[in-house]
Amino acid sequence: MRHYSGDKEKMGRYRYWLTVGAVAAAVAGSVVTAATAAATAATAATAATAATATAQPAAGTTLYAVGRPACPAVSRLGKTSCDAVIREIVNASTKGAHPFRVGAAGTIGPAGGLTPRDLATAYGLATTGGHGQTVGIVDAYNDPNINADLQTFDSHYGLSTCSTGDDCLRVVNQTGGATPPVNDTTGWSVEETLDVETVHSVCGSCHIILVEAKSNGNSDLGTAEDTAVRLGANEVSNSFGEPESDSSPTYQADFNHPGVVITASAGDDGYYSFDDLDGVSEPNAPASYNTTVSVGGTSLFLGQGGNRQSETVWNDNGIRDYYQQAFARSLGAGGGGCSTLFSARKWQTSLGVWGSTGCGTKRLVSDVSAVADYLTGFDIYDSYNCGAACSPAPSWFTLGGTSLSSPLVAAVYGLAGGAHGVAYPALTLYGHLKQTHDVTAGGNGWCDGTGAGACPNPNSSGDGVLDCAYKASGAVAVGDRACDALAGYDGPTGVGSPNGIAMFMRTGPSVSTTGPVTVTHRKSATWTATTKDPFPGGQVVRYVWNWGDGTSTISTSHSASHTYKSGGVTRTITLTVTDNYGMTGSTSRKVHIK
Repeated sequence: MRHYSGDKEKMGRYRYWLTVGAVAAAVAGSVVTAATAAATAATAATAATAATATAQPAAGTTLYAVGRPACPAVSRLGKTSCDAVIREIVNASTKGAHPFRVGAAGTIGPAGGLTPRDLATAYGLATTGGHGQTVGIVDAYNDPNINADLQTFDSHYGLSTCSTGDDCLRVVNQTGGATPPVNDTTGWSVEETLDVETVHSVCGSCHIILVEAKSNGNSDLGTAEDTAVRLGANEVSNSFGEPESDSSPTYQADFNHPGVVITASAGDDGYYSFDDLDGVSEPNAPASYNTTVSVGGTSLFLGQGGNRQSETVWNDNGIRDYYQQAFARSLGAGGGGCSTLFSARKWQTSLGVWGSTGCGTKRLVSDVSAVADYLTGFDIYDSYNCGAACSPAPSWFTLGGTSLSSPLVAAVYGLAGGAHGVAYPALTLYGHLKQTHDVTAGGNGWCDGTGAGACPNPNSSGDGVLDCAYKASGAVAVGDRACDALAGYDGPTGVGSPNGIAMFMRTGPSVSTTGPVTVTHRKSATWTATTKDPFPGGQVVRYVWNWGDGTSTISTSHSASHTYKSGGVTRTITLTVTDNYGMTGSTSRKVHIK
């Protein structure tokens, strides 16, 4: 779906809000040629200026935007950065600017982005659910306006009220106390607002615990993570990251809470953080931990009425920018890559397509994905002026980054009732591979999904591994699924994006039995089970036959025999099977004993 021409020419593409009243003939993801861009530059520049002064530009207006990270980059070991990206309207001539076309007034958010209804419609969600679920959100520093801002957000959209006054929203410090940390001055408050308003938009009946760490350091964030779980969070969203080698075993343990959904943003700098050109060549933690649900980023395109029209991998950099250095900014792309430290779970390595990832035995980020592109981002309300990093506070503005996709997925798990006893709930996603929105276009590497044939080797630049189409030696790799979206599972988008809540519900092996329906007492009879396991690498390892007469048989065989001692009765045989992941299934049948 991405087509570019020319040599060193940067090519942009339109992003459309095809809502009611928008131009029906517009096609999401279509290309803006250099000639077209030049012809509309003056008009777009005027429109961009007007957009900063008014909340609703005219429908069909072409605007230009860049993404600005809400939080500053960090270089210190053991420090993290949030993954929220602010959409800033700029002139067409701004380096790295991308064009998009505005939809009709009243069908988009106050700043021109997605609304709660859009998220629900696009992903097939009944957002009023989530009763009994508590979503934890871990962030750094204090946002003193978070409660009031959520009330304004809810009132604008007519959502159910969620506040600290009705126990729907609880805000605590990293140890669970009421005394907040210092007020934010770096942009983390923007992240907090995005997280809280996204969760409440998706899971209207979920309670929210916002745990504010006193810094963005691993020790403080790790303590906050443990506190969220201790205070009863069924799901915890983490929208921050750092190179995985910067984290310690102690920090890793903070994200290991069996039976709790721990979602983590894949990051905003592409495959192996190629967008930074830092030569690190490793994915971000905590998304790379095999105890988390890692969440990648997509660009979501809506049709008229807000329905999901298409979805691609989020990548606003890549080959169309030729050499990013000329633009002096990281333009953003969904993170990922093969872990250099952590093993993949069996449900990944047993995928039929796993060989084309090139990850061997190591974990691949991501498990699942959702909208993260700031051009197709989500409108939030944030009135807090956090200082030079985001001053002045614009109140309504559009945000993206995998900081949007992580709380969105955590909230959908809340709608689905949480982990349902599954130790590491990423497993559940792999049991529903045919029930997702499979994202098959684009890539999060330098080549942006075009493959080696259309992309000169970027790995020879000395900046590390920038795309999976090439090995470090420069030879074309056998598989490119680690950074390119393909049918089925892939690294940038995992199993795909949400398609209702079914893919988040616990599942297990199915089982049926064959055997006699009538038997004679004091004579042995045999029954046989047939099973099917939905998980990659899943197989039934335990059979428990309850014969209905107070006795049972436990075995590893799919067949079992039993002798009933007395006749003239009808019994119910119940078989419960367990697979190698600890997931269960059962079936029952009646048998008459004569």
